[in-house]
Amino acid sequence: MTTGTRRFEMVEGSSSKFWQISIDGASFTVTYGRIGSAGTSKTTTCASPAAAQAEANKLIAEKTRKGYSEVGGAEPSWRPPEHIPTDSRAERFLHYKVTGFDPEAEEDSDDEGIRVFPKLRDLDKRVFRIGLGYDNDAATFTARLDALLSDKKIGELRGLVIGQWFGDYCDTGPKSALVDRLIANASKLTSLKGLFIGDIYQEECEISWIHQCDYGPLLAALPQLEEFVVRGGNQLRFTNLTHAGLRSLTVQTGGLPAKAVRDIASASLPSLKTLTLWLGVEDYGGDSKLKDLKPILEGTNLPALEHLGLQDCKYSDDIAKAVAKSPILTRLKGLDLSMGTLSDEGAEALLASPAVRNLKHLNLRHHYLSTGMVKRIRDLGIPVNVGDRQEASDEDERYAEVTE
Repeated sequence: MTTGTRRFEMVEGSSSKFWQISIDGASFTVTYGRIGSAGTSKTTTCASPAAAQAEANKLIAEKTRKGYSEVGGAEPSWRPPEHIPTDSRAERFLHYKVTGFDPEAEEDSDDEGIRVFPKLRDLDKRVFRIGLGYDNDAATFTARLDALLSDKKIGELRGLVIGQWFGDYCDTGPKSALVDRLIANASKLTSLKGLFIGDIYQEECEISWIHQCDYGPLLAALPQLEEFVVRGGNQLRFTNLTHAGLRSLTVQTGGLPAKAVRDIASASLPSLKTLTLWLGVEDYGGDSKLKDLKPILEGTNLPALEHLGLQDCKYSDDIAKAVAKSPILTRLKGLDLSMGTLSDEGAEALLASPAVRNLKHLNLRHHYLSTGMVKRIRDLGIPVNVGDRQEASDEDERYAEVTE
C-alpha cells in the first residue's frame, strides 16, 4: 500500500528547501533539496509496513521540530535556535576555540553554541578563503583556486578555507576541483598549517547534502599540516591515514559513514592532540557503531590525544558508558559528548568513573538529562557545560542536534 506524499518546506532568509516522504508497504522514500529542484531521493526498507510508518513518523517529527512546515498544514509554533553562525568570513576560522568549550561562558548563551569554526593555533592573518555564490559554477571555483596557487606569495599561505566548490547544488565531492590541484601543488604550500574544507553554512547547503571525498592522499601530500577541518559526510573517507605532524582533526557531519570512522580509528596520528567527530544519525549516512570507535577509546594510535569529542550522536549513552571505562579517559584533559542524546543512563556511567573528575572540562551541552542528574554533573568539581537541556517522553523522541 502506498500512502500519499507529505511535503515540508522551510523558507528563511536565503534558505529555501523542501523535504518530502512517501511510504510504500515496508519501505519509505525521502526526497530533499532546494525548492524548485528535483532533489535527491533515498529509499529505506524496514521490517514491516508498521515499522516503516513508525520511522516515517519519527522523521516527520524531527523535521517539524527543526522548523519545517507541512505544505498545506499549519505553521509550526516553535522554531529551533540558530546555533550555527551564518557568518562564513575566513577570520572566524581563527577565532573559535578548538575545544568547542568555554568554561567562562554562560551555559545557554549563543557563544556556547556549536563551535563551527575551529581555531587555527599559532597562525597570523595569512589565511585565504575561496568559495562560490549561488550564481557561480565549478569553473569559477577552479579559476580562483588556480589563480591563488599560481600567486608568487603562495609559499607564505598559512591557512586555507574552502567554501562552496559547487554552484546551486552539491552533487559531487571536491576531488577534481580542489584535492587533485592541492596535491599537484603541494610543494608550493610549504607554510600551510591549517586547512578547512566545507565552510558552508545552512542557508547555502544543508550539512547532510554536502558531498566529500577521500582525504587520505591529500593529508599525505601535506606533511607540514597541523590542523584539518572538514564539513559534510557523503562519500567521506580517510584511507591509509598516517600523519606525523597533525595536531587537530575535526570532522563535522550530520552522518559520518562507518568506513570513515574506521579509517580514523586505524590511522597513525602520533601528534594528534584534538579529535572531534560529529557522528550524526543513520538517516543521513551515520551508520557507525560503538565497535567502530573501540580503537580510538583504546588510544593506542593516539598517544598524544588530550581532547576527544564524540558529538552529535544518536547512541551517546553507549559512548558515555564505553568512555567511562576506556584507557584513554585517564589521560584526557577534555571530553565532549555534546549535541547528542545523552540521558541519565550514560551520565550515571560517567559519574561512576574516577577519571572523569580529573578532566579539565566536560561538555554535555544539548542532552536529555533529568534536572537531578544535571545537578549531580554540576557538582563534579570540574568545569562542565550541561546547558540546552532537552525533554522527550521516550528514547525515540531524542534527537541529535545537527543532522540536516
